[in-house]
Order: sequence, then structure tokens, then C-alpha cells
Amino acid sequence: MNKKIVMGLSVLATLLFSGCAGDEVKSAEVKPEMKMERFQSVAMNEATMLQTGEHKHACPECGMKLPMFYKTNHAATSNGKVKQYCSLHCLVDDKMNNKSNLSDMKVVAVDTLKFIDVKDAIYVVGSDVKGTMSGLSKYAFEGRMSARRFAEEHQGQIMNFDEAYDYAKKDFE
Repeated sequence: MNKKIVMGLSVLATLLFSGCAGDEVKSAEVKPEMKMERFQSVAMNEATMLQTGEHKHACPECGMKLPMFYKTNHAATSNGKVKQYCSLHCLVDDKMNNKSNLSDMKVVAVDTLKFIDVKDAIYVVGSDVKGTMSGLSKYAFEGRMSARRFAEEHQGQIMNFDEAYDYAKKDFE
């Protein structure tokens, strides 16, 4: 079967089963003017696009619109070019399945909406807030207190990038 068809079916199944189109979630981390249909979303003018080109607003792995899933965006450099992903799931997919050599990995911090180095991020994994491309949510924070407040309100485990990455790899087992 054609890889694009398989990828499209996989994305559709993931959206249906993981509930990416979920209800609005109220959180202490979301300012009222930022509330959108999805917790992960921000307005186009609030999203930082690190990749360039005609398709800079789309995930290079699944094609989903990056501002719509901005709070789970990750980015990395591959062959001198920045790729911006909708989720940790898609970054792992590119690295594991496409064998992309990724460096300078970054993630959007939910509490600041800025990209930070993944090694500096504090992840909350498995919260009751719907994730992107996975049934197990993975949200990153710059501040440890912000991550703790989010985990207290929405459950989930606090962990570092390597631990969150290991959970994301399980999507492909």
C-alpha cells in the first residue's frame, strides 16, 4: 500500500481514537485571551514558526497544522534544515522510522509558548488533557512549578525529555 495512504489512514485513526478534536480544557496555564477550541491551539499570530518554505505551517510527518497543535510542537535540525513537528510522536516517527539524524531538539513550553531546549523542559506525561497524535498526552513546561500545577490539576507524571521520549517510542511498538 502507498506510504501516503497508510500515513493518512494512520493519522485519521489516531485522531479518531485519541480525540484530538476534544473539548476545551480549562487550566491555570491558559490565559483567557488564548482559549481556543483545543487546549493545544494558539492563534496563528501567537505561533512561532521555526521551519521555512511553502509548507512551514504544517508538520512534515503528518501534515497537521502547527498552530492548531502548537502547545505540543517540537523542532529539530536535520541536514542543516529545521523541521517543526506537531508533536513528540511525529519527531520520534521521523527519527526512528525515517532514520533522520536530528539535532538541536526543541519543544514549545506550555507556560511561556516559547521554544526551549528539550533537555531544559519538564514534561507532564499522561494528563487528562488530550494529546496530539497519541492517546498519551505529553506537554512540556519551562518552569517546574508550572508543570507541578498542571499535573495537580490534570494528573500525569512529571519527567524529563528522555523519559517522555521513551513513552513516545511505545506508540510504534
